[in-house]
Amino acid sequence: MKLKILSFIVNNGLVFGGFIMVLVSGIIIRNGFIDKKITEQNILVEVTVIDCSEFGKRNYFLDLEYNGKTFTKRTKKQYCERLNKRDKIEMLANKTKDEFIFINEYKNDNDFVYGFILLGIGLIITYKGWAKK
Repeated sequence: MKLKILSFIVNNGLVFGGFIMVLVSGIIIRNGFIDKKITEQNILVEVTVIDCSEFGKRNYFLDLEYNGKTFTKRTKKQYCERLNKRDKIEMLANKTKDEFIFINEYKNDNDFVYGFILLGIGLIITYKGWAKK
């Protein structure tokens, strides 16, 4: 069994790895489109900051309260450093008001750029894996 798994990885590793990269890039690009749509809708809401927690070196989670409901948003260190508990801030929301982004988040974060770079690399790796066979 171990030999079959090792053989599969050796023979199809590039194709499999490239395919995973293409899937991840699709998720990144999709999130970029969601942020773009929220920015274009321009629905401003006032939310209350409950907490901004750090989990690990690069993972920050912002707990927000809006209309009596609590939401958690993954964010970056730069946003957490500017916020204090119980601050009221304006954010952009989608039509159902269950997803929030900072006002300049779409402009400042390059989800599209990184997503398309990863997509290109994933496609090249997948092609190289198929061409190798």
